[in-house]
Amino acid sequence: MGNLIFKDNTQAMYDKILELAPKPFRVTTKQQMDQALIETFGENGEVTEEKFMEIVKAKIPKAFIQVALNALEPLISKTP
Repeated sequence: MGNLIFKDNTQAMYDKILELAPKPFRVTTKQQMDQALIETFGENGEVTEEKFMEIVKAKIPKAFIQVALNALEPLISKTP
């Protein structure tokens, strides 16, 4: 996946998405997320929470998107 730099809580968010994926689909989910991250940020880019959430909304099947968003909500950094 290159040397992406995960800003704020994006690493935890990435891990949560993989954890939520049903076991038979984890490899495919990881491949799709990795590809989307590299396409969006390049091999050495900085992954931001805002863009990560956009990727999640675009890549997660519609039937599971609300579950994913609910699981990621507590991980979003709160800015004062």
